[in-house]
Amino acid sequence: MTTDVVVVGAGTAGLPAAIEAAAQGLRVTVIDKADRIGGTLWRSWGQLSAGGTSLQRRKGILDSPDLHFEDVMRISKNTADPGLVRLAVDHAPRTVEWLMAHDFDMDPDCPTVLHFHEAYLLPRTYWGRNAGRSILDVLAREFEKACAGSATLELNTELVAIRVDGPDRVAGVTVRKPDGTLQDIDAQVVIVTTGGYAGNPELFPKLTEGAPLAGPADPNCDGSGILAVVEAGGRVRGQDRFLPTYGGVLKPGSTWETVHLDDFPVLTPQSRQPWEIHVNVHGERFVAEDAPSVDLRERHLVEQPELKFWVVYDEAIRETAPALFPTWSAEELERAFASHPSFTKADDLRELAKAAGIDPEGLARTVAEYNAAVATGQDPLGRTHLPAPIAKPPFYAVLNHGTVLKSPAGVVVDNELRVVTSGGAFQNLWAAGEVIGGSTLSGKAFVSGMSVTPALSFGRLLGRRAAGAPHDPGSM
Repeated sequence: MTTDVVVVGAGTAGLPAAIEAAAQGLRVTVIDKADRIGGTLWRSWGQLSAGGTSLQRRKGILDSPDLHFEDVMRISKNTADPGLVRLAVDHAPRTVEWLMAHDFDMDPDCPTVLHFHEAYLLPRTYWGRNAGRSILDVLAREFEKACAGSATLELNTELVAIRVDGPDRVAGVTVRKPDGTLQDIDAQVVIVTTGGYAGNPELFPKLTEGAPLAGPADPNCDGSGILAVVEAGGRVRGQDRFLPTYGGVLKPGSTWETVHLDDFPVLTPQSRQPWEIHVNVHGERFVAEDAPSVDLRERHLVEQPELKFWVVYDEAIRETAPALFPTWSAEELERAFASHPSFTKADDLRELAKAAGIDPEGLARTVAEYNAAVATGQDPLGRTHLPAPIAKPPFYAVLNHGTVLKSPAGVVVDNELRVVTSGGAFQNLWAAGEVIGGSTLSGKAFVSGMSVTPALSFGRLLGRRAAGAPHDPGSM
């Protein structure tokens, strides 16, 4: 089989790459091992970020790509790749405008400042009413139009190898078809957009310095694209830049997959001040639960054994505090405490600790110290929100994990998104999206909108580049 462009991965970066390449009249073949398009957009909140958009101007927000760049580098503590961040923020406004021009269902509150990740200094975060699926709706419509022209889609089709044709070129790919047969696809350009490895609990610690995996990623996010690029001569970076999201509860029966992001407990103090305490396996608090910096809380979590902590509270807090799990019904929570291994309830603190897997003496001592802090208004960790002691049985503990939807490591690309080798770069093997590593554009941090927006922008850029079309921000 021969085509002009092979796009490996039909997700956030792959679909726009195919759309743009097809619009330029190229023959495009898109392959994906899943049985549907969309990739992580089915599970992601789909946060976007851009500085200098028409939406900002209409709301009187003075922003620009330069200010966006400075904020990304500030939040990442200069651990993000400055060249690729610059490329991303320069293209970001046009990407948001493109979505809006194609009937993107923007949430009316946007743009705003979000605190689930470390906050920007200006309101420049956007999202759709239906989270990542709002973006997918736009991409699916435009991709369907492209498929009516010169693009074809091959689902349930797995990348087996990238075939190298000399030191700086590839000849195409080998794929495994749904019936198990192998097929070579020759192409002038190969664009790898297969996503990360946050759905592969065996590979995750190997690429992330031993960190255990917990998160809501699709099992198809297995890192196979990264491994294929490495086999072809590419390199990997970002293994040392893992930082977990603060909290998340496993699905019953799973050792790594969590409930959906929407169903995580609300542990962001800007959204809900904490009434509970957070303790590690020793029963010790390790950070002020109301610390306004999520980056601070995440960095303290990295130091805890197995990236685990328990949210501990009592019956009075359960009755009085705002809902810890606002998307869970009372019946669902009751069932969880009756049968879910991460949810524990007991009439005595030491019995709670034993059942949950926490050191009993440590937990009893910590609760006593916390209750004394509530009484005096002086917390040794600096917590200021001290609404009530933990004293009325029954007592509750919910096991949380440091979680990840976006994997940190990925293949090395240059500022033209060409895959880098030990001796240079491939001229016709390009990569975009999470396959280049979440830390490439966020560093050892989480920067709002610096995953989805660059994936869309870089995909569009590469689709145009494949046809030799202009790809400066103003032309997109």
